[in-house]
Formats: sequence, structure tokens, C-alpha cells
Amino acid sequence: MRVEEIEDRWSQEQLITGVRLSNWMSILGKNNWAVTPEYLHRAAWVTGLALPTSVLARIEEARFSRQIAEMDIKPTPLFVLGHWRSGTTHMHNLLGRDPNHTYSTLYQVVFADHFLTSSGAGQKLLAGALSETRSYDNVAHGWDAAAEDEIALMKLTDGLSFYTALMFPDQAPKFEKYIDFLEATPDERRRWKKALEYFVKKVMIQTGGKRVVVKSCAHSARIRMILDLFPDARFVHIHRHPARTFRSMLHMRSKVDWENFLHRPDESFIKQRMEHTATIGERLYTRLIEDRALIPEGNLVEIAYSDLTGNELEVLRGVYEQLRLPDWDAYEANIKPYLDSIAGYKVNKLTIDPELEEYVYDRWRLVYDTYGYAKEYRA
Repeated sequence: MRVEEIEDRWSQEQLITGVRLSNWMSILGKNNWAVTPEYLHRAAWVTGLALPTSVLARIEEARFSRQIAEMDIKPTPLFVLGHWRSGTTHMHNLLGRDPNHTYSTLYQVVFADHFLTSSGAGQKLLAGALSETRSYDNVAHGWDAAAEDEIALMKLTDGLSFYTALMFPDQAPKFEKYIDFLEATPDERRRWKKALEYFVKKVMIQTGGKRVVVKSCAHSARIRMILDLFPDARFVHIHRHPARTFRSMLHMRSKVDWENFLHRPDESFIKQRMEHTATIGERLYTRLIEDRALIPEGNLVEIAYSDLTGNELEVLRGVYEQLRLPDWDAYEANIKPYLDSIAGYKVNKLTIDPELEEYVYDRWRLVYDTYGYAKEYRA
């Protein structure tokens, strides 16, 4: 049975916004054109923006295809790993503010096909199109804000991302294989790696060749594919108490799911959100905890969120030492003003009852045991 009430029906913050027309038609076709009447305006909005996107993408390809093809990715990217809502955005912001580093911005991931060509005029034209903060927390929201490349990769690969399930909830299970790609076809894995490489090169071009700090939580389950591309990649994994992470994930999905639906979801999809979130987390954590052994010694640092917050400089100094990142002094001078600017940030206050603690402990026991978390969560 379909849900009776629709939330955030008129939101224009769909993750697929900015896709080129051919890729958009491919995604719709592979999902049986499953757009229901109440969401036709969303499909129209994405389609309307896809037309100029396609033109600009052609121009961008003509301008930069040779440079991208001949380019080497040096220095190697730095990957931020961790489950959603575990502090990955904070770490992404911190590491991306090194003068030697850069990160993908919201404009770059939304308009992955043409940001090199359009970013100046495009950001001015769309200056008022975003809310000041994200819908599910108090993190600043703007075109220059750090953003995860999964949004770009979903568009560049015709939907090879489990984020596609947010548009087509009836078919959500078939997208779970794109968390770790172990059940994906060789061609799908090849296309995904090609898209990641392509996107990183473009970000480097726009920023003068700086090291890219890459953050997509799903990359935590893709260490094997990342190492195929970048054998010497550096990794920072941030983890947080599983019950807090899980509860915050449910809160985020209560917003983001509704912002992206293209058909009216079934009641079972909403009711099974806890089960779906637990299943995704199990798959991600299993791969991360097992495959971290594949990372060369000295190229991985793992940090608890509780150790980082309020102690960022000391923790980051250790990260730089362990990963052999250069120019700590220049970074320290650059990061202090940013830390001062976020000193008053307040996290969401979320209720975690004993029943939820028991559920998460049962489903994510591997995380508790691996990182030494107590079953009970204390804020």
C-alpha cells in the first residue's frame, strides 16, 4: 500500500539534479520510467536543467578532453572513510583546507559534466537557489561547500550508485550491490573507476593540481577498487559510537529520502527504514573492516569522532605524521581560523532509547568489537 501523505513534495534538492540528458534518459529507462504524477514536477525540473547541462558538457569535452586524457593524478588522492553521520563531513572540511589540498564542492558534484566551463557564471546565477544549511543538520550549505563525489559519480555512470534507490524506492534492493560493487559486473566496475578518475582529474584541473581530498561514505566499502586505481592512496577513517551514528542516519534519511523520491513510496519502504539502514551499514562496515588490511602499511589512520572534536589540532598533527603529509606548519596556520569559526557549532540532539541501543548492538556488533565501543551510548 502506498503512503497517503507526502513530505517535502516541492523540494528541488534532488541529488540527480545537474545530470546530462542522455544519462538522465538512461537512468529513467533502466528504471521503467517509474515517475508517478505527484512527482512529475521533479522529473520536469531535472529534465529542464539537463538540456543546458548537455550543451555545456559538450563544450567542456571539446575544451578539456585531451588534457584529461594525458593527465596523471599526482599527488595521489586522500580518501576520508566512514559511515554516514560519523564525522566524515567534518574531517573532509578539515583536510580540504590545507593549502596543498582541495575537495569537491557542491557545485562540482551537482554539475560534474561542466563545472570547469560554467562555475563562475553558474554560481552567480544560482546564488539564491540553496538553503543556508542542510535540511537534516546545521552544516553550512553553499556552492563552495565540501560535498561528496558519490553525487557526481551517480550521474557520470548512469546511476551506478545505491543513491539511485532514493529516486526509485520500489527497486531499492537492486542498488545495494553498488555499495561495494562485489556483485557488479566487470563492465560496471570499469565504468565506475573511469568516472572516479575522470572526476578527480577535473577537480585537480580547476584547483591547479592540488591533492584532492575525496569523501564519499560508500567508498568505505570500495577499498579494493580504489587501490586498483591508486595503489599508494592515503586513507583517514573516522568512526563514531554505532548507536549515535545509526540514530543520526535515521534522522537524515527522514529528510533526504523524501527530497529524492520520484514515485510515491510504499508504506513498507518507510516502515523498514531501520532494517534497510542496518543492512547497508552491515555491508559497508564488513567490507571496511576486512579490506583495510589491503591498504599498505602507513597509509591508513583511524580516528574516533570523540577523540577528534575539541582536539582537532593535536589529532590532525598525528594524521600528518602518520600519513607523511607535507607542510604541517602552513596547514596549521590555515586551519586555526576555520576552527575558530565553527567553535559554536551545535550538533543535533537525538534521543537514543534502550530498544534502539539493543537493535544496533545486535546488527552492528562487529563495529562495537572492532573499535571497543560500549553497548550503552553516553553523549
